[in-house]
Amino acid sequence: GTVSSGWNRTAQYDDLIVMSQPNKTLPNIDTSKKRPVIIMHCAPKSGSTTLRNACKEELLSSCGLTSTKRKIFPYAYMDTEKFYPMVRFCNKTHHFCAKDITMPIDIPTFDDAYFIHMFPFRNYDEWAISALKQQYVRSGNEGCSKLERLFFDQNCTQSRMEMDFRQYGKTYLAKYKEYVVRRINEKNEGHSILLYHHHDLHDTLTFLSEFYNIPQLKGSNGHGKSSRPEGTCDNKLLKKIHECFSWKLTKLK
Repeated sequence: GTVSSGWNRTAQYDDLIVMSQPNKTLPNIDTSKKRPVIIMHCAPKSGSTTLRNACKEELLSSCGLTSTKRKIFPYAYMDTEKFYPMVRFCNKTHHFCAKDITMPIDIPTFDDAYFIHMFPFRNYDEWAISALKQQYVRSGNEGCSKLERLFFDQNCTQSRMEMDFRQYGKTYLAKYKEYVVRRINEKNEGHSILLYHHHDLHDTLTFLSEFYNIPQLKGSNGHGKSSRPEGTCDNKLLKKIHECFSWKLTKLK
């Protein structure tokens, strides 16, 4: 659509609002029959650390589930097979965090839930600069050298850390929404997709809590990586990132 094609390297959130269709509002839900389930689809350099921390505490307090995988991720954070059984089991929980999961058609229908899928927006060029810096913060010059080998010596091979085009919010949204559309059409399941500016995470969740009369997600106003040391990788890597991957941005639907 118009929003997808207009979401390019320089697009800002307000630009996408102007391009979007008018009168697209969230549905009112009879919460006595359907539980609002807010799934926050996390992307690096878009508030994911804040969300992971908040979701870990939420799952522990509302459902008794502890974090997994070195205790830095919420339960089933990147595990499609475990994620949806968890959503069904934790029937008093409204907020869940996920990354790189899908929603295949063979997952049993959720008749008693309505899903609000939150995806973060961050300007692409800003995201690329921040993701490249995180590679330096994480591993110093060796991290930068690793990216140089991947991008220059191995013909634009993707990194598996933050500087990975596949982990940009639009890329994840383009993949996931295909599953949502199919489940709406074939299962008559309730889903909405909400694109929010990553700086507006707390305000967006506050609005949803008030709109659906559900508890606020505690910790959503945190700042996971608000302070980082000086320095980043050489600017030639940023130029190579755009040469290798950025052209794909407007091809995503």
